[in-house]
Amino acid sequence: MAVKVKTKGEKKVKAVRRGRQSTSKLSTKNQLTVPVDILRQVGITAGDQVEFSVNDAGFIEIKAVEVNNLMGLSEKYGYLFKGFDLAKERQSWNR
Repeated sequence: MAVKVKTKGEKKVKAVRRGRQSTSKLSTKNQLTVPVDILRQVGITAGDQVEFSVNDAGFIEIKAVEVNNLMGLSEKYGYLFKGFDLAKERQSWNR
């Protein structure tokens, strides 16, 4: 039996799988696998939290949950501090 030998510097090229489908089968543990093409399209990656809901038409919606963290606040409310000079503010304090 022949043994495959990997050489250093050899790069793996991802092969495009044929016959990808946008369907999935519910497991006995009520788990679904979301096709990678759909995850990429909506920007959900491994480890992201998602929220499930049923809309008025009776369809299941899956949305990525925004994580509330301190660093996210600066991105969300940074516009409030445009033109704010911390050094100047500190000098104005009575010491």
